[in-house]
Amino acid sequence: MKFLLPLACLLLSTNIALAEEVRYVSDSFSITMRTGQGTTHKIVKSLKTGTKLELVEVSEQGYSKVRTQGGAEGWVLSRYLLNQPVAKDSLAIAERKIASLKNQTKELNKQLKSLSSNSSTLQKDRNQLEKTSTKLKKELDKIKEIAANQIALNSENKTLKEQVLSQKREMQSIQQENMALQDRSARDWFLIGAGVFIVGIIMGIVIPNLRFRRKQSWNSL
Repeated sequence: MKFLLPLACLLLSTNIALAEEVRYVSDSFSITMRTGQGTTHKIVKSLKTGTKLELVEVSEQGYSKVRTQGGAEGWVLSRYLLNQPVAKDSLAIAERKIASLKNQTKELNKQLKSLSSNSSTLQKDRNQLEKTSTKLKKELDKIKEIAANQIALNSENKTLKEQVLSQKREMQSIQQENMALQDRSARDWFLIGAGVFIVGIIMGIVIPNLRFRRKQSWNSL
């Protein structure tokens, strides 16, 4: 009993380790999977070349207990099992991988062409945007120049308006002075006329008296 417990633990650990391994039926024939170790046991299943099996246990009698992907279990001769798929299956797998890689390469080439085309289009768009930006910058500079000229013109117009207004005021002042002068001249002429009229009246009165006195003085002589 002392020796059976360690042996059982060893076998259990061996079975657990073997359960994680995979074996394949060797190339170019089929083998039988039986319920026990030996040809006297019942055949469970006939396994074709390349069948993938899960290794459950290995015995010292040259047999291996395996499990199919469908869940069937049985014993087969260990010498008919391989660690790798048979050459035909390996070749098929390799061909599928090559075909997949070719498809991926083809797809990548398409993507590369598409990216190259997009890059060319983006470059053209960039060049067009740069041209448009340059054109807009020139137009903006022109607008700024026009705006500056407009500001200068507005300032000049304002100055001219102020000058015109000042001249109008000066003209109004001159017109008022002319009117005042005209009024003064008319008044002066009126006074002169009145003075001449009065002088004429006086002379009309005085001169006859002078003549009359002279005549009397001459008569008295």
